[in-house]
Amino acid sequence: MTKLTFDMLREANTLRLPTFRNSLGELAHSQPDGSDWTPSDWLQALVGEVGEYANFRKKLQRGDITLEQFIVHASKELADAQTYLDILARRCLDMPGRPHPTGIDLGEATIAKFNEVSQRVNSPIWIGPLGVQVRE
Repeated sequence: MTKLTFDMLREANTLRLPTFRNSLGELAHSQPDGSDWTPSDWLQALVGEVGEYANFRKKLQRGDITLEQFIVHASKELADAQTYLDILARRCLDMPGRPHPTGIDLGEATIAKFNEVSQRVNSPIWIGPLGVQVRE
């Protein structure tokens, strides 16, 4: 099975955005890079998916669905959220009429933040050039 990387997701999103169609079969974006949506629009999409996950979690907790059903739904909604998070990272530096050429590299930002928190909480677990590392 292929292991997803942030770079792979960014490339796939970049290639798919110009072909993405809405539920009516129409192209969803007037700009092929999705810059016709503001960062707020992409944030709403992300929050919507996280909200859908939360709704299924609520249904699991009150007994409306089984754990097996929850796993199917949760997997889909969290994957949708991850996809929108990548697009938001790509578009979050856009200004009206001025799309940013690269956005934020979510892989680099995640590593930097993970290591910052490890340092703050005095954890020996870091992410380095060779992957996960235990520092002593």
